[in-house]
Amino acid sequence: MKKFFKKFRFCMEDDINLLHRAKPAVFAIDASSANKQHRTGVEQYAYHLIEAMKREPLRQGERVFLYAPSALEGALADVPSGWESRVLPWRLGRGWMQGRVSWELLRRRPDVLFVPSQGLPRFFFGTPVVTTVHDVAFRRIGGLYDPSVRRRLARTTRRAVNTAAHLFAVSETTKRDLQEFYHLADHQITVTPLAADTTLYRRLDTAAVATILRKLRIGRSFFLSVGRLEKKKNIATLIRAFELFKQDRGVGDPFELVLAGPAGYGYGEIKAMADRSSARELIREVGYLPDEEIAALMNSATACCLPSAYEGFGLPIVEAMSCGAPLILSDIPVHHEVAGDAARYAPVDAPEVWARQMETLVSDTDTRDLQVEKGTVRASGFSWGHTARATWSVMRSLV
Repeated sequence: MKKFFKKFRFCMEDDINLLHRAKPAVFAIDASSANKQHRTGVEQYAYHLIEAMKREPLRQGERVFLYAPSALEGALADVPSGWESRVLPWRLGRGWMQGRVSWELLRRRPDVLFVPSQGLPRFFFGTPVVTTVHDVAFRRIGGLYDPSVRRRLARTTRRAVNTAAHLFAVSETTKRDLQEFYHLADHQITVTPLAADTTLYRRLDTAAVATILRKLRIGRSFFLSVGRLEKKKNIATLIRAFELFKQDRGVGDPFELVLAGPAGYGYGEIKAMADRSSARELIREVGYLPDEEIAALMNSATACCLPSAYEGFGLPIVEAMSCGAPLILSDIPVHHEVAGDAARYAPVDAPEVWARQMETLVSDTDTRDLQVEKGTVRASGFSWGHTARATWSVMRSLV
């Protein structure tokens, strides 16, 4: 009799396992970042990745729920068959992910939850959770952050590393940093790079570009920096480099420095430096701009300059290459990983080298044209479709 029940139990377990494997998978994705009106790096990643994942066909019976604290807007709200938005209201302000999403996992547990940023629910209730680490700059150069932000990033990253079923990293550089600081194995991290939205970031008609330049009151000779105006972006070096570039160009030289991006940590120092600069009349701060206007600026810029002290990826690099803008980048590992030989490089703390690179791209049209040609080829190697397929592969492997 014992042998019979033992055999019966094993048969039932096999049947249950088969039923579990045959059950159509239910995936949930945090769309709260993607649903923001003004999207910067992490929000752009979440938005474009979700849109690319929508374009990949679901397997038979699969379903996807997009979680957000409010109704999805714009293209994000247009979901294909098998997809559904699920509004998870939360009246307490902060803590939506930790509280409301945790409650949702208890009530209606999906097979896998994907959180495109590093803040995870407080409780998983058995749900495998995958998340993306965008950088660990707070470990490399902690002084570039507000102390409270650095503590929060340290806490959320540590929890992601300790609890997620799998991690995505946006670059090989970020993956190596994760392995160095958190002692992770190679198989625990999948690299899923960012890409340009080529419906927006592409070569544009000169008339369309001219319209944007007139709107912003910017001439046709300018260097462009795209990104948050904060310490991590090292804007101070760029301002000093522009001063040195302008020194010997004489009265009436048309070149401007255009800073496009919202204010961030350390903005006060950047603003003060720009205001007392010898080139202050030609340093243009235009704030946050929509993608259409950034793309127009990239189409016209003499060069796109990204002097960051640290980046996890550097999305404006790929966007600029897609628009045909030459690049001057800080000499940091991830910039070489993304741009390769399609850019000119300068040390983070050497404004005189930045000034020489600016002069080269102004005076040597052959060098400039070669950089544009290489950049076009390089940009074509980045695809949201590739990243979406890699993301789906990991998520399905956990079901």
